[in-house]
Amino acid sequence: MFTRAFAFERAEHLAQACELLRRHGEGAKVIAGGQSLLALVNLGLVQPEIVIDIFRASGDRDARLADGYLTIGALMTHARLAADPVAQRAQPLLGAAARRIGNPRVRARGTLGGSLAHSDPAAELPLVMVALGASYELTNGLEKRTVPAAEFHLGFLTTELAEDELVAAVTVPSLGPGWGWSFQEASRRDGDFAMAAAAVLVRMADGVIVESRVAVGGIGDRPVRLAAVEIALSGATVSELPGRVGPIDGIRPVSDTNASAGYRARLCRVLVQRAVAEASSRSGAAA
Repeated sequence: MFTRAFAFERAEHLAQACELLRRHGEGAKVIAGGQSLLALVNLGLVQPEIVIDIFRASGDRDARLADGYLTIGALMTHARLAADPVAQRAQPLLGAAARRIGNPRVRARGTLGGSLAHSDPAAELPLVMVALGASYELTNGLEKRTVPAAEFHLGFLTTELAEDELVAAVTVPSLGPGWGWSFQEASRRDGDFAMAAAAVLVRMADGVIVESRVAVGGIGDRPVRLAAVEIALSGATVSELPGRVGPIDGIRPVSDTNASAGYRARLCRVLVQRAVAEASSRSGAAA
């Protein structure tokens, strides 16, 4: 696909990038690692008039733990997120998901903020953020606001971001005592987009599940929490887990060239069952 010529500017900081977005309007697009934007440009789905580069902009690229919450700068790459020791100790579900993204080249260039802002329903990180109950710090360079992950991802490639806003940071709760986690994904080949994926956290006490967070992605237009499954898991012992996850309601699987809606629905149940079992085994209180 041939693309038309576009202007290019490199922002020194996020506030400058936001100002450029306001100045140029709908024709402006932001590029960080380029793993989302360039694919859309090559397919002819996006034809920017100006591309604003923030990959080298001064901004938050670190992970910090304070008061039981992990905050991660939006410019952190997937590769660094997968290997970051602070993130790994505080919330290992993040690293597990980041390691499943694309291939080494994609993980080396792609950024946390870019993946969230792109909001592909098959992407790993939006799914994990919904499961964790994450909050996103958005900025337009003049002021900041905080939006829950579940309210940020509105649909296919659609988010709560205003035209002049960027994702600046993400905050998630750290993994507390008694919690286990699991990330499960099914794709045709390693690195392909998921046909379905599940992110699960389980807290056990005295051998039973007392709390859980279950979310699935890759099946519809956005990642979703499965409240009915979470309710069904409450009070279950390890031996009872397979029977507690029945056919999953509240999802609207889509059909495409990779899988039918019916296959995605069945796959979703299998992945949730696997993830719940693994998370329970990791909780440290399954016996």
